[in-house]
Amino acid sequence: MSFEIPALPLHEPGLIFAVLTAAILLAPILARRLRLPEVVTVVLVGFAIGPTGLGLVERAGVVEVLGGVGLLYLMFVAGLELDLDDFIAHRRDSIGFGVLTFAVPMVLGTASALALGYELLAAVLLASCWASHTLVTYPAFQRVGTMGNRAVATSVGATIITDTAALLVLAVVARAFQGALTPVFWLTLLPSMALLAAGAVLGLPRLARWFFSNLGQDRSLRFLFVLVALFVVASLAELIGIEAIVGAFLAGLALNRSVPNGGALMERIDFLGASLFIPLFLLATGMLVDVEVLLEPRTLLVGIVFTAVALVAKFSAAWISGRVLHYSGAEIGAMFALSAAQAAATLAAIVVGLNVGLIDESTVNSVMLVILVTCLVAPAVATRFAPRLPRPEVVRDLGEVVVVPMANPATAPRLVRVASAFARADGGVVVPLMVVPAGTDDDRLRAVRELDSEVVQVAQSAGAEARSVLRIDASTDAGIAHTVVEQQASLLVMGWKGGTDRHGARFGSVIDRVLARAHVPLLLVREGEQRLERVLVVLDETILSPAGGPALELGLETARVLAREAGGVRVEVVGQLADTAVDRRVREHLEVQVAHDGRRRSIVVRDLARPTDLVVVPTVADEANLTSVAARISRAAPVGASLVIAVDNSRIVAGRPVAGREERVGDGPSG
Repeated sequence: MSFEIPALPLHEPGLIFAVLTAAILLAPILARRLRLPEVVTVVLVGFAIGPTGLGLVERAGVVEVLGGVGLLYLMFVAGLELDLDDFIAHRRDSIGFGVLTFAVPMVLGTASALALGYELLAAVLLASCWASHTLVTYPAFQRVGTMGNRAVATSVGATIITDTAALLVLAVVARAFQGALTPVFWLTLLPSMALLAAGAVLGLPRLARWFFSNLGQDRSLRFLFVLVALFVVASLAELIGIEAIVGAFLAGLALNRSVPNGGALMERIDFLGASLFIPLFLLATGMLVDVEVLLEPRTLLVGIVFTAVALVAKFSAAWISGRVLHYSGAEIGAMFALSAAQAAATLAAIVVGLNVGLIDESTVNSVMLVILVTCLVAPAVATRFAPRLPRPEVVRDLGEVVVVPMANPATAPRLVRVASAFARADGGVVVPLMVVPAGTDDDRLRAVRELDSEVVQVAQSAGAEARSVLRIDASTDAGIAHTVVEQQASLLVMGWKGGTDRHGARFGSVIDRVLARAHVPLLLVREGEQRLERVLVVLDETILSPAGGPALELGLETARVLAREAGGVRVEVVGQLADTAVDRRVREHLEVQVAHDGRRRSIVVRDLARPTDLVVVPTVADEANLTSVAARISRAAPVGASLVIAVDNSRIVAGRPVAGREERVGDGPSG
C-alpha cells in the first residue's frame, strides 16, 4: 500500500478543515505566549498557512466562502453585544463623541489618502476604515471593574454611531464605484433602507418574542432562529443594493434585547462565533497578506501614514470630546484606548473594497499594518488608564438576573412567570433555584429535577432566557443567599403565603433569614385566585424619607412590569401624604396621578382593594416597616387578591439601589 504526500495547496475537504481548525486551536495559545492581541495572532496565522506563506491552503473557494460567513457573523455579534442601555443612559455624550470620532478620521483620512494619490472613492473608503473602531480593549476595563465609568459607557455607545455610519459609507462607495449611484439608486435605496431598518428593528424583536414563547422553547430552535434572522436580513440588505454586513449588523441591533448577555442562547452564539466563524474570517483575511508586497517601500509608506492618521485622528476626537464634556485626563485616555483599535469594521471594509476592485492588494497590506499597530497600541494605553478611572456605583436593571427559589410545585410556575416578566423587559435571565440538603435521596432529587425542567420550560414559554441552579447547601436560606452572590442577582422573587404561624417570625423563618443575609431587591408574591383587572400601589410616609427612594422606584417598576404582563391593566397609586417629588416620580414611571389618602396603609388596602386586584406595597427593609407589612397588610388584603411586597433590601448609593451588592454572607445582618 503506497502512501502519497498530498500536493500543496490542499484540496481534500478533510485536510483543509484539519489545517483550519488546527490554526484556530493554536492561535490563542500563540497569542498568550507572544503577548499579542488574539485578533492579530489569528490574522498572522492565516498568513502563515495561506498562499503567500506555507501555501497549505488556498484562499479561493471554501476558505473564501467560510470567511464571508464569518464576516457576517462578526458584524452580527458586534450589533448583538452593544450595550444599548449604556447608549441610552449616556446618549448625549455618546452621540457627540460618536459624531466627532467618525468625522475627524473621515476628514483626515480622506485628505491623506488623496495626498498619497488615491482616487476620491478609494480615499473615502479608506477613511471610513479609521472612522470606525473595535472594542478590542473593553476586557481591560472589565478586569479592573471600571466598565461602568462614564467615559467607557460613552465610548461603547459611540461605537453604534461610528460602525453604522462607516458601514453605510462603505455601501454607498461600493455602489458608486460600480456605477450604480444614479438618482434611481437614491430613490430606491433610501425607502428600501428605511423599510429594512423598520422591519428589522420593529418586527424582528416581536417575531423573536412570539417564536421564543410558542415554537422556540427548545434552545436549539432559538439558536437556529437567530441564525436564520441573521442571514435573511443580510440577504435582504444585498437585495436592496447595500452590503450584506450592514444587514448583519442591523439584525444584531434588532435582536439585542431578545438575546440577553449571560443567557444560554448568547453563550451558544458566542461559542460558535469565537470558536469557528469569526476565526475563519480572520484566517481568510490573513491570507491576503503578502510579505513581499508589504515590504515594498510604497506599501510601507502608505501603512505608516495611515497608522499615524488613524491614531492622531482618534486621539484628537477623544481629546476634544473630553475637554468639551469636562472629562478627566484618565477618562480621555480611556476614550482613546477604546476607540483607537481597528479590527472588525476595518477588516470588513477592506475585504469588500478588494472584492469590488476599489483597492488593490498593496493597499490591503498597508491596512493590515494599521490593524497590527493599533491593536498593539490600544491595549497598552488601556492598561495604563483603566485602573486610574473612578469606579462608579452601578445601578443595574431589575431584570438583569432574577433568582427564583423553587419550593412548592403548585406555585413555582406563577413565580417563574413573574420573574420572566422582569427578565424579558430588561433582556435578562431567570435563574430558577432548587436548594436541597446534603444526603437527599434519589427520589427527592428526581422530583426536584422534574420541577426544574418544568419551570425552565415555563420561563422559555414566557419568552425569557433561563439557566437553572440545583444547589446543595446547609439550609434553604443559606443556599438562596449564596446563589444571590454567585449569580450576581439583580432581583429575588419568592413566594409568600401571606402570613406566618411561627411566633416571632415576620414573613416566615426562611424569608426572614434571607432578608438578613441577601442584600438584593426582593419581591414577596402571594398568588391571587382571580383574573387581574387592576394594579393598586399603596404608599406610606416612609417613602418620603431618603431611604424610601429606592423602595418607591422598586414598587413603581414592579407595578409597571406586572400591569403590562397582565395585558395592560390600569394602575392606580394611593399615597398617604402629598409630595411633589413623589408625584413626579410616579408620573415618570406610570404616567398616572397619585390619589392621596391620609389613613394608614393597611386601612387603605382594606377599603380600596378588590379580589381582582394586584396590590403592590413598596417598603424599606427596616424592622418596623417589615413587621407592619407582615402583620397588617396581608390580613387587610381581600381574600383572593394578589399581593406583592416590594422590599428594597439593597445597599443604598446616592439614593438609588445598587442591586446584587452584598458585603458579606453570614448568619445575620451585616454591619
